[in-house]
Amino acid sequence: MLSKSVPGKHELFLLWPGDGRRSDDPLKELDETFDRRIKNVTRPTLMVMKPGQPNGNAVLVFPGGGYGHLAAKKEGSLVGQWLNRQGITAFVVKYRVPRRKEVNAPLQDAQRAIRFVRGNAEQFGINPEKIGVMGFSAGGHLCAMTAHQFDLATYSPADDLDRIDCKPDFGVLIYPAYLKEASMAPGEVSSVKDPGIPMYIAISQKDRFIVGVEAYIPILKKAKVDFEYHAYPDGGHGAGLEGFPWIETCEKWLSSITKSD
Repeated sequence: MLSKSVPGKHELFLLWPGDGRRSDDPLKELDETFDRRIKNVTRPTLMVMKPGQPNGNAVLVFPGGGYGHLAAKKEGSLVGQWLNRQGITAFVVKYRVPRRKEVNAPLQDAQRAIRFVRGNAEQFGINPEKIGVMGFSAGGHLCAMTAHQFDLATYSPADDLDRIDCKPDFGVLIYPAYLKEASMAPGEVSSVKDPGIPMYIAISQKDRFIVGVEAYIPILKKAKVDFEYHAYPDGGHGAGLEGFPWIETCEKWLSSITKSD
């Protein structure tokens, strides 16, 4: 389904062994559909988008969609193309939606995706210590959880890849949602376990989710996280690369974060 969202040929990998479904997934029998949006995901995958001149850095991209579907093109493959133009290898993640009540399927898939990329770093031609996460809306919230919950065992190990560290090296949150929601599990982004994960955050001041972002920023400040925050006066929610000019500041930030030591 991801491959239909962008021209060209890109490698696809199942995140989980066997047929790609997890046995503990209560919705594993759903039938996946694609019509501008991907729905009913049961077999999460990675789509690898390689730049013409790779610089060894990698970013896993998590599209948004309210944990009900995935905006695979505007918040996925198009973002991968933008990253490629910067020399960054992009991994667009098709994580499981809709939300399951019994298991945190999106976080399971996100942790597994980071381990998969890091464990196969040599094959992908990337630096295993320069692997970041980038997400939009619900995908931004998911990226925040990977940074704040990297030590949480969300699933039983499937193979040797699950022995690998799933902590991202940096995070990019674009109009992240649900950072302050009564319906979300308490504490999931309320404490910083590793202040060494730098973060970039951008949102429109007209976005209703800015309330959560404004509550999240003091948490980063208190923990002395190296972060860059932009709240733009115009724009809205869900525009992908457009809406407000975050890509300019983000490109500069990514360049500073991913440069060689």
